[in-house]
Amino acid sequence: MSLDSTLTPDAVRSSRLAERLLVPAGFVTTAGNAFQITAAAILVFHAEQTTLAVGWLFIAVSIPQVALALLFGKLVDKVDRRMLCIAADLVSAMTAFALPVWLWIGGPANLGSYIANFMLACTAALFMPASNGLIKERIRDERLGKFNSHFEMASNAGMLMASSLAGFLVIWFGATPLFVFNSLSFILSAVLVYAIGRKPAKPQVVEETTAADPSEPVEAPAHQPIKRLALLYANGNIGLMVANVILTTLILQTFDQGAWMIGVVDALAGVGFIVGAAAYGKVSKRFKGIHLAVLGTLGNLICLAIQPLHYIALMVAIPFAGFCFAQGRIAARTLLMRASPEDRVGRIFGGTQAVGLGLGVGATVGLSALADATTVPYAFWGLAILQGAIVIGTYFSLAKPLSAQEKKQPAEVLEATAA
Repeated sequence: MSLDSTLTPDAVRSSRLAERLLVPAGFVTTAGNAFQITAAAILVFHAEQTTLAVGWLFIAVSIPQVALALLFGKLVDKVDRRMLCIAADLVSAMTAFALPVWLWIGGPANLGSYIANFMLACTAALFMPASNGLIKERIRDERLGKFNSHFEMASNAGMLMASSLAGFLVIWFGATPLFVFNSLSFILSAVLVYAIGRKPAKPQVVEETTAADPSEPVEAPAHQPIKRLALLYANGNIGLMVANVILTTLILQTFDQGAWMIGVVDALAGVGFIVGAAAYGKVSKRFKGIHLAVLGTLGNLICLAIQPLHYIALMVAIPFAGFCFAQGRIAARTLLMRASPEDRVGRIFGGTQAVGLGLGVGATVGLSALADATTVPYAFWGLAILQGAIVIGTYFSLAKPLSAQEKKQPAEVLEATAA
């Protein structure tokens, strides 16, 4: 029996509608955020001329999410996730618009950037677990792999496309219009999420029938290695946070290039990521989820170690880094989401976000200080070593429990719940 046969027609339609609307919502939200953070990072760097100054901007974005993500994750599991997403988007829109108003009245750019991004991070701490909970709630389990590839492709394409344009737009128009665009992007995201509609009622399934039919979908096993899968996924957050900081300094300071190169590099990374996400469906048929998560991450780290050698090496390596990152990121996200029970997915992703950003804050401070004390390439190599140790250690700790699940469960059940 297929999963669709256990769902009402309204539930099937709701799942398809959610797939169509959540993908563009992710695109516009991340594009707006990328415009905001890239423009703010350029302003702060030109004002302070240090890696750590840019690092503190990203830390200001991360601290509220570290402190609040788990708390908000528990709230998400108790309250309507769709309405929480809408509320977070509307509050973010008002906060984002406050920054250009501050600049228009002559407020200090540095102070305004830190405060606005700090406040946006507070609402992001709610939006992140709420949106992931909404995805788990509305998207059918066997569609999660394909949906996650589309969602990650759209979200990261929006982020990288906006980051690539931001460098040019700051030069041509200044930073203020980008902050206004970010405010409008949150409003559009809220409209798209609202259009999903209310959650359809679940059909009542006879317990005896479910137990008797081995092809019937089952809940995730009680003893899933959630914490280790969460660390595997959070490792990507660490890399994103630190790389955003040190890449800006590498281009502007080490290579002595202009903001235009930030745009070129982000565009190349975006192309690599989009191609990787588009190819994920075919690649994932050849590799198990855990293997793809590990191999993709390691491929990305090899490219990361090459990037600081020369700006030509950076531009050559970064599309391959984007491709590998896409494979590892989508595989790790799907592993964690499929293993998470629906009634706990908010706190699981909230906790994962808190851990990832908490480790990212520590890594950003340490590696930024290393870059300022020595040279920026050492920060790149330090990041590669740190992330490599995490992914390899996590893989070996997961090998035994995942192998045990393979022996206990039919292949199709394992694929639907833990891979």
